[in-house]
Amino acid sequence: MGRLVGKKLALLIVGEDEQGKDDVVVFTGIVRQDGRSLILERVEGPFALLDEWLERVQPVDNDVRDILLDSDFVLPLSIGNLPGGANTADFESTRLKWPKRGET
Repeated sequence: MGRLVGKKLALLIVGEDEQGKDDVVVFTGIVRQDGRSLILERVEGPFALLDEWLERVQPVDNDVRDILLDSDFVLPLSIGNLPGGANTADFESTRLKWPKRGET
């Protein structure tokens, strides 16, 4: 856990686009300690890093460093659509906004 503090972390998130095809996005930030937890500090606001995710964090290989926006570490995550009829108030906001096609 301490090895991540102050380092740049890439969230490599895989989801599906409107056509049901795999889509990938990278969000980055600096890892900070918040009490006993870690957060990813981002311009858009902090993103909580769940303890159960930390074992999946890996150092970034030099051959993919550019793709992962010059990050030191990467955390691969997958997401899915909200279940039908789900109330968005029941979910915690991540402040992560999937970019539209062609947006950088």
